[in-house]
Amino acid sequence: MSCRGCSLAFLDFAAITDDEDKLREFLLRHHVITDVCFCEECGFRCRIDWRKKQFRCDRQVTEKLHGGRTKVKRRHHFAKSLVAGSWFAGSKFSQKVICRFCAIWLVYPHPRTMFICRELSISKKSVIDWSSFCREVCIFWLEQRSEILGGPGVVVEIDEAKIGHRKYNRGRWIDGIWVFGGFERGTERTFLVPVPTRDSATLLGIIQNWIRPGTTIMSDCWRAYDCLSNEGFVHQRVNHSQNFVDPVSGAHTQHIERFWREVRGGIPRFGRSEKHVVGYFAEFLFKRKFPNHLDRIHQFFSAAAQLYPPVLTPDKLVQSQQRTGASTSSGT
Repeated sequence: MSCRGCSLAFLDFAAITDDEDKLREFLLRHHVITDVCFCEECGFRCRIDWRKKQFRCDRQVTEKLHGGRTKVKRRHHFAKSLVAGSWFAGSKFSQKVICRFCAIWLVYPHPRTMFICRELSISKKSVIDWSSFCREVCIFWLEQRSEILGGPGVVVEIDEAKIGHRKYNRGRWIDGIWVFGGFERGTERTFLVPVPTRDSATLLGIIQNWIRPGTTIMSDCWRAYDCLSNEGFVHQRVNHSQNFVDPVSGAHTQHIERFWREVRGGIPRFGRSEKHVVGYFAEFLFKRKFPNHLDRIHQFFSAAAQLYPPVLTPDKLVQSQQRTGASTSSGT
């Protein structure tokens, strides 16, 4: 049985994690774990050893030797962890702790590291590691749902911004990452791409990958955008040194400017690793897509199940059954 959508408050989910049977049912319905595994030796369904938390099979099989003239029987011993390949595989933490970590991570804003350390009694390093794992799920979710913006008659605002902090909140930027983004009016769909430079070749390549030809693109007067009219786009500009809204065309980039404020408020200001910046953006876009935190738990665990499929997921069940039917019928 699959979950087609559930809405859980943080405390309701915490109560589920406190009951082993209810938590197992939740994880099974979201396909994060499975209670079905087929033996790699004989193809039959394994039994579950709850004490050792393993799928096990010790059936007796018949083999032919010496050109098929002699038959011998032997008993094989197949075992695999109940969480093999899943979101929980290889972790020293219980499913209860990991699920509570994910729930706090999805709901609690930055900074949250020390709060999670105290709440779950785990080390700072563990929080950092599992935060990275959660961002991997968000990156996977984003890759599965990325859409090209625009089209004839559609307006997309583009802009670049530097995400970072200033020393004493004044003076020039001393560090940070340049990010290029687009905002589609009407649907509020967006994209974010970290860029090493803001030259014309780099930005044009991203625009061609993310925005359809014929789109009306509104931007500031950065010279890297001068080629857009020759690349199949309708290009309108606004000179921010003179106006926020162009008095002639009415062009403006106020939507994406507001979007940058959301981005800066949604990712950590300090202790941010540059190599993890894509993960921070994916986390921000995931939470922006589901502003109601009641929906995030369902969406997150559904994505985690796809990224880390357990031993046997429902889409592989038919294949395994076909393999079982094609296998030898010997055994007890």
